Amino acid sequence: MSLVARPSRRFGTRSAQLFWRLPLVGRVRVPRNLAPLLLAGAVGLAAGFAAVVLTAVVDGLIIVFDELASLLDGLAGGWTLMLVPAIAAIPVALIVSKISNESQGAGVPYVMVAVERAGGFVRPIVAPAKLIATGFTLGGGGAAGREGPIVLIAASLASSIGRLTRQPSDMLVLMVAAAAAGGIAATFNTPIAGTFFALEVVLRRFNVRNFTIVVVSAVVANIVAVAFYGSSAGLDLPDLEINSSWELFLHAIVGVSAAIAGILFVRTRFFTEDVFEFLGVKLIARPILGLFGVGILALIEADILGSGLDQIRIFAEGETAVSTLAILMVLKLVAASLTIGSGASGGAFAPLLFVGATLGALMGTGFEAALPGIVGPIGTYVVVGMAAVFAAAARAPMTSLFIVFELTGYSLILPLMTAVALATALAQLLTRDTIYNVRLRRAGLDVQDEQAPSALDDLTVATTMRTDTPIVSRLATIQDLANAMSQSRGNVVAVADNQNRFIGLVTATDVTSAVERSELNRRAYDLAVVAPIFVHPDDSLRYALSLLVEHDVRQLPVVAREDESRLMGMLTQRDVLREVAQPSDRDPAQRTAPAPVRRLVGAVEIEARVEPGSTADSSMVSQLPLPEASVITAIHRKGEVVIPRGNVRLEPNDLAIVLSVPPEEAAVRALFVNRTDQSRSSWWFLPHAPTTPNDDAPSR
Repeated sequence: MSLVARPSRRFGTRSAQLFWRLPLVGRVRVPRNLAPLLLAGAVGLAAGFAAVVLTAVVDGLIIVFDELASLLDGLAGGWTLMLVPAIAAIPVALIVSKISNESQGAGVPYVMVAVERAGGFVRPIVAPAKLIATGFTLGGGGAAGREGPIVLIAASLASSIGRLTRQPSDMLVLMVAAAAAGGIAATFNTPIAGTFFALEVVLRRFNVRNFTIVVVSAVVANIVAVAFYGSSAGLDLPDLEINSSWELFLHAIVGVSAAIAGILFVRTRFFTEDVFEFLGVKLIARPILGLFGVGILALIEADILGSGLDQIRIFAEGETAVSTLAILMVLKLVAASLTIGSGASGGAFAPLLFVGATLGALMGTGFEAALPGIVGPIGTYVVVGMAAVFAAAARAPMTSLFIVFELTGYSLILPLMTAVALATALAQLLTRDTIYNVRLRRAGLDVQDEQAPSALDDLTVATTMRTDTPIVSRLATIQDLANAMSQSRGNVVAVADNQNRFIGLVTATDVTSAVERSELNRRAYDLAVVAPIFVHPDDSLRYALSLLVEHDVRQLPVVAREDESRLMGMLTQRDVLREVAQPSDRDPAQRTAPAPVRRLVGAVEIEARVEPGSTADSSMVSQLPLPEASVITAIHRKGEVVIPRGNVRLEPNDLAIVLSVPPEEAAVRALFVNRTDQSRSSWWFLPHAPTTPNDDAPSR
């Protein structure tokens, strides 16, 4: 299946089309604006069904290993419980060491690496490998959750869909992030939290396009999950509320404590991994040893096995003893670290919520004992603790707020916002480590670092863009396109309609391919591709460079901010690299933007030499009174080419290349002739032949 990103003959309008080549169907025409939404829907379906299958696999294996535990108990006694997780870890160890190394741990960091470094590529084998490894880990009692694995499984499926449809890297990245949203939405029945998880943790880029596609995926995935499991809230807690606004101070204390707990969780999880590394334990043995340790801890308190989310309602009822809460909090933290840190497959999301719930229940019980009659239900502290601990560990406040809102209801907005804000801020002050970025930094990728100041921040696109890109009519033939490119320094030609509105680009590769296929009767509008990205003259060069890198393109159209159908120029990778290579002590304030593109279809090039005493002599480019539809595209001076920026001063004998239109040629020539003899003939100014046909020219 391939996606041919070519517009139809109507591509210059809002109803531009894409062609999809589908097996057994052939070439299908799809509206350009609809294609991303269809892909998002496909990703949402894949994520939703993946979550359903993962849930079924985990539930089925839980039954199998419960039967195994009962069998071992009958044969040798209750101590055999500690063997069950280790037995379940055997296939996990084989998978992570022999088939898919990405299947170990939570999975979210691998998705983030795919987004940042791999252009959205995730190996297809990861989906089934992660599914089986997670099923055995959680089915055997591993102290982890399903949300991290389902994110990676869905991302692998989305990456495969994107490659099958031949999506560019930017769309592939967005599909992977949308898959993460769908995975979270389907797993917890939380589409809003899934959306913010994808935008806040995985993608970290907020704009309308990203938001729309991620939301579509989350909604579709959630619909699939609801169709199988119903729409009930994940935790089904009773209605909770605080007694008075004074209680917000107590929730603020919970937020501060949650910051410490979140940091401790992160440190313990990676300390466990470091211990395995230090001891030189082979990867194939780590999951078995880690889950064997979890089995030993389960002999003390069996409730630490699995995700533990079903225990949170019990904590919220306030009937659990303080000693039990303390033991569960510590043991769950250690058990989750052993599970994930050993390389077994499981997510940190659910364990963090469990630890936060026990912390909140402990503190709520203490507040109730110290301030009887003032403190509200203990369940409020359970809910606030869940959100605050996750926010501190993941540094994702919006995700933590909305997942708790959707799991428990929206009755505790102020306490939750207070605790989450404090937990996130304090954790940020104390450490840069999060549950996700430590793994990335160890892989050489630090997504949390702020960009260092750069000279490119002080330069705008207008100071660097080139204004000599030919503009041709939409009716231009292959011969016209070849002529235009042969007379320009670039490898691209802009296409305009009969109102001179920019509608697309044609590259030298497009023209060459048409010639090779003997399609010489094609017109510019057949070959032109609507530019999916562009910049404005006042955008910074750093922003433009990020687009060039992110979208893996060699040039960007520069369009007017007030009218994006008006082409101002082109910015190429070479232009930006030239600025990077220039000395850093140059004053950016002295850089003046080149004259904007003001060419009409049918323009001509004029070679005009600056005569001493002429208007052009000693005049700055920006101050030269050129006619409205004329622009200097290059200056030849003593064998060198000078870029015609606005602050460049013309010198006698400079050869200026001026792009103009026939009615303005005389006025242009007059500017370069000695003012004492402007009456002499200017026949020796030799304009090139027009590079474009007239829009009214008949079709060939």
